[in-house]
Amino acid sequence: MKFCDLFHKLITTRSKELFDKIIGYDHIKRLFRMALESDSAIHILLTGAPASAKTMFLISLMQQSKDSYFADGVSCTKAGMIDYMFENKPRYLLFDEIDKISPKDQAFLLNLMETGIVSETK
Repeated sequence: MKFCDLFHKLITTRSKELFDKIIGYDHIKRLFRMALESDSAIHILLTGAPASAKTMFLISLMQQSKDSYFADGVSCTKAGMIDYMFENKPRYLLFDEIDKISPKDQAFLLNLMETGIVSETK
């Protein structure tokens, strides 16, 4: 068996277990699996009514990867995000309730998504 085939089988098995506690939403599960297998930076924004499993997806991703940063928008600040990112260099940023983050702090996230650069001037 080729290494690529073995690696794909390993990722596929792991990603199927990733969202096993979430019923339905197969199209979103497939989207996340494709994003996790990608070498490129991918940004996913989940929108929907309350109780539509958005937070469950984020928690599942957080539990699967120790290389992730989960933040609740209600208590999230630009300074806190920058400090955490400089210290820990997470691969995945997971934000719940992003609409609750102040506009100035949202601008930081937008810049990060556009450029991939985290900078701080003191």
